[in-house]
Amino acid sequence: MFTRSYINLYDSKPFSRHINIAICELAKYNKDILSYFQIGSSVQGTPILAVRLGCGSTKILVQGTHHAREAINTILLLDQINYMVNLYNNPTIVCGINIRELLNRVTFVFVPLVNPDGADLVLSGKEFIFKEYQVKDYLQRESFLPWKSNINGVDLNRNYPTSNPATDLAKIPGSEGYPGPYCFSEPETYALKILTECYKFDGTISYHSSGEEIYWYFNQINENRDLIIAKSIALLTGYKLIPKEESTTGNGYKDWFIENYQKPSLTIEVSPYVGPTIVPVENYYVILQKNINVPIVFADLVYCIKECEN
Repeated sequence: MFTRSYINLYDSKPFSRHINIAICELAKYNKDILSYFQIGSSVQGTPILAVRLGCGSTKILVQGTHHAREAINTILLLDQINYMVNLYNNPTIVCGINIRELLNRVTFVFVPLVNPDGADLVLSGKEFIFKEYQVKDYLQRESFLPWKSNINGVDLNRNYPTSNPATDLAKIPGSEGYPGPYCFSEPETYALKILTECYKFDGTISYHSSGEEIYWYFNQINENRDLIIAKSIALLTGYKLIPKEESTTGNGYKDWFIENYQKPSLTIEVSPYVGPTIVPVENYYVILQKNINVPIVFADLVYCIKECEN
């Protein structure tokens, strides 16, 4: 049923432009079920696009590439969207779930590329960065493969307010760990904040790249509900479920979402550990195989538990 992959875009320059073109084409040819809209712009003004799929009252957010070196997840999200569209157009049951029925119950919002400037820097090179940023002290380096931050040198997944702050924060702009001058200081995280407030999602997935792990806990009240969902996704992917005692980092999107909305939220690390660099392309097809049904199963679980609670 799954007929194509967007992995060739991993080598496209500039990366963000080709991703946004791919999103527009997906919407153009699937108007009956899919649309896209802009949630904001990056520091350099690149549109941050979201894809809306389905029409149900249960709302699920799936987003990727908060971290610049983790753009493999942008490709994964495009493939997940295309896969679900194919399942809808050729009515199919996967994991015991009827996709047409699911998309009548659930609205998915995918944000494939949260950090377009950072991804362009890592994958496409410094030549695609505005000259005013090229001269910044923190961008004077030979390799950007380890880079996680946006073009301001802010680690976007440390830019959210949480009661337990991260312990690995940097004090100045750079490759990773700098939380910014204040929470939601960056246009990329502010755009996700506004999107989240508008949609009031019932569950979210944040895709990251390295470790084959799932984080699910951050000071929520209903631990049992969220653990049931997390265990199901761990079983589906084969990834390690991180114990709650080790989920205390803070300042990430998942952490902020759980604390503020008390709804299920996962951070999924998709690749075997590769260290501070991009995920090799040769890892991708195993990643895709393990994750292709994750949004479907996650959304169905969130919907069913929500219905039981009501």
